[in-house]
Amino acid sequence: MGVGLVVVWCGVAVLLAAVFHRLRKATPTLAPEAQEFLRRFEEELARHEGVAFLGLLPGQFAGLLRVHGQETPVSLRELYRRSEAFPERFAQSVSQLIDEIGEQGLDRLDHHEFGGVAVDLMPQVKSLVWVEEQGRFGDSAIVHRRFGEDLAIVYVVDDPHSMTFVCRAHCKRWGRTVDDVHQLAMQNLQKRCAEDSLPSAAAGAPVMLQTGDGYDAARVLLLPQREDVLVAMPDRDVLWVALDEGQDLAALERKATTMARAAAHPVSGRVYRLASEGPKPAIATNQG
Repeated sequence: MGVGLVVVWCGVAVLLAAVFHRLRKATPTLAPEAQEFLRRFEEELARHEGVAFLGLLPGQFAGLLRVHGQETPVSLRELYRRSEAFPERFAQSVSQLIDEIGEQGLDRLDHHEFGGVAVDLMPQVKSLVWVEEQGRFGDSAIVHRRFGEDLAIVYVVDDPHSMTFVCRAHCKRWGRTVDDVHQLAMQNLQKRCAEDSLPSAAAGAPVMLQTGDGYDAARVLLLPQREDVLVAMPDRDVLWVALDEGQDLAALERKATTMARAAAHPVSGRVYRLASEGPKPAIATNQG
């Protein structure tokens, strides 16, 4: 029998809200059998390239998986019951689950017709290394624009049911270029930020923006380009801004690196100056 009902896109609002906030990988109180199941599940996922288990969703026996760059909430109850009944088929069940995520989730572009998602397109900032790790070839490659030396701007469809990274297949179906997507995403970010103030650089300790809406780091795209302004984006949900004068750059970068290493959605542990060509590392070599 297949595991057709294992993949659940978690339409319940409470569950989906957890996808957009920090996901801690701390395992809640579970029976020893369930903990052993999770251990085996993570080990089995590790055998599949481009797949990672990000942790359990709060208050649910459901996990968040990253499959080729896309984050997907998945119910684990049916897979757990099947592993108890047919332990010898566990590897096969996990492989089928991953295949179904691809077939029922990542490739179902009819869920994202352009007219319906144009107002939901938003930019995010990621490291170029992260983009490379998701794969550069084929229609599943995540579209991006370079942003300075080692960062990239990527795009997500942020609707009530999922947060999906825009890939080449989306652009092909929509008949839109990356520039088209970028312009729309930036307009949507500006509209969102019109309701709150952007952080302003000031002398002294860095000003931290942390709204938790998933686009704090992306707000760097709206800041004026001034090389006397320092920024750091250790996490998707954090933006530091400060004036360069009098700052201990090494200490700031150590703090940013520490935060990035502990982040649920890390961006970079570096401190940058806002140059006209994009963020420029304030320290030539990362001291983290």
